[in-house]
Amino acid sequence: MRKLAQALVAFMLAPLMLGQAAVPSAQPQAAGSRAFMTGARLLELCKTENPYCTGYVAGVADALAPLSEPGGPLTPSSLASFCPGPMTVKQAIAAVQKYAKANPEGLGINAAQFAGDALHEAYPCGRK
Repeated sequence: MRKLAQALVAFMLAPLMLGQAAVPSAQPQAAGSRAFMTGARLLELCKTENPYCTGYVAGVADALAPLSEPGGPLTPSSLASFCPGPMTVKQAIAAVQKYAKANPEGLGINAAQFAGDALHEAYPCGRK
């Protein structure tokens, strides 16, 4: 089941990552960084209604949502899980922006991980 989940995430995020190659980077990646885009770059793109921001955040949310469902491979305590109920892309972007203000030290990590952490904090599972 874990391999299926990993394949699903890779399949869903691949078009977003490939599309990112067309967006000029505002800053060079840190030496040894394995991220195509950092949280800082994603935040920069999300300051305006940039379609790359919208697509990236929606892609992360769409990839993680089915994995976070009851019985899915991500447990409610997993940092990658989130349970939004009804949510718009604008609300997901707002969660990323809010998380960035509260956690600026994390902006250097992979943008997908950063967005997942933001969604996990904004929409934790197990909340009644």
